[in-house]
Amino acid sequence: MLYPFPPTRGSSSPWGPIQTVEPLGPDVVSVTTASHGGLRVSLTALSRLPEAIRETAFSGNGWFEEDCDWALPYLALGLDAFEANAARAAEVHQAAVRTVQQYHPQHATLLGVGADAAAPRHG
Repeated sequence: MLYPFPPTRGSSSPWGPIQTVEPLGPDVVSVTTASHGGLRVSLTALSRLPEAIRETAFSGNGWFEEDCDWALPYLALGLDAFEANAARAAEVHQAAVRTVQQYHPQHATLLGVGADAAAPRHG
């Protein structure tokens, strides 16, 4: 199903009616619903993503769920450049790196983050 970009409050998402929409650069927004949320990437930005990360078991058609998949377009599109300040950009970038390393280690090298921390270390 195609969804318009940018989505608006009340419009449909894979997780239900959208409650909030927060821009994250010109081609990406963060959305929340009553039950879940994630990133919505425009078709233009989606075409810039490596094909291997355009869809996952939980994400597709430009929607990337908030738990594991948000980090794929975040890193691939350099969305940290659109954060409010450098401290937040660094914090969210590191969270994205850890998320990819844990949930998508097969794409870590593609996204330039390496897979050396793919599994949690216990010591």
